[in-house]
Amino acid sequence: MTEARSHLGPALIYAALSTAIVSSLGMLLVPTISREMNVFVSAAQWMLTANLLVGAVATPVMGRISDGPHKKRLLLWSLTIIFVGSVIAATAPNFSIFLVGRLLQGLTYGIVPVTIALARRYVTPDKVRSAISSLSVTVATGIGIGYPLTGIIAGLFDFRFAFWFAALFVVSAIIVVLRVVPAGADEMAPRTPFDFAGAVLLGLGLGLLLLGISEGPNWGWGSLLTIGTFLVSVITLWAWVKVELASAHPLINLRVLRNGEVLLANSTAIGLGAVMYLGLSISSLIAQAPATTGYGIALQVFWAGWVMFPLSVGSFTANRVVRKVSHRIPLATLLPVGSCIMAASAFLM
Repeated sequence: MTEARSHLGPALIYAALSTAIVSSLGMLLVPTISREMNVFVSAAQWMLTANLLVGAVATPVMGRISDGPHKKRLLLWSLTIIFVGSVIAATAPNFSIFLVGRLLQGLTYGIVPVTIALARRYVTPDKVRSAISSLSVTVATGIGIGYPLTGIIAGLFDFRFAFWFAALFVVSAIIVVLRVVPAGADEMAPRTPFDFAGAVLLGLGLGLLLLGISEGPNWGWGSLLTIGTFLVSVITLWAWVKVELASAHPLINLRVLRNGEVLLANSTAIGLGAVMYLGLSISSLIAQAPATTGYGIALQVFWAGWVMFPLSVGSFTANRVVRKVSHRIPLATLLPVGSCIMAASAFLM
């Protein structure tokens, strides 16, 4: 049992890498999907938007369920659904079916909180802090590796091979989880009712918000449709906050945000996350856009993935620095240090 627990940290990191591998199939391949499936780039970007929409809802939902007794079962079912989505995307005859695959792949964003819950419960006490820290940056670090790998596969073969590679990686992650993660229900986990109202309101509010942001340029930012979508989104999210604050077992415990350090950490994470995805999306399009556009670099997909590599280096470096000095420097100082390292990596990118 002790030997199995010693291997659990690396096994969970390997499972969490499926998030990075699947995420790297999004932004980098938008121009390729637009060309191969005969859709406009604006339409092809829905392969990213739809994926992020599912991920935005799946992450808190899966994180909440992972607090319960069936952590391993949740992880295995999630990986299985992601595998099915990868196969559908790899074999899709048209963009509509391809989008279904990308929707199923959206569950991958919820993998990291599940692995963190498993690490907190089963990893040995002397290694749990290090394991959780590594899992927290697995996505950012892994994306820097996943993008070049996706570019190489799609450049040498075909974009479908990149999705087949993701499917094979997920299968290997399933095997690792089956062999290493302790079986059976977690008897020490609390058994609390699930907040269905909170999940529905959060999903609807975030969905409308992403829809308005994605379609705003097409509908017109000042159009009634765009303004109405944002307005309904704000009202829905306001209702969600009210429901969460009144619930004894909320989907997301918003009360902890009253703690200044928690609010600072979450605000920084949201800001960095938004900037990271904006930067990745824009960088990918610029890297592959024709030189005739006046801004494009006209890189082939084989080389375009390497544009993201500095992000991986910066994320890994920031994680190592923070882990080394976290016991000597307060959080309010650590956050700017980590953010500056990430900003430097973005500048290089």
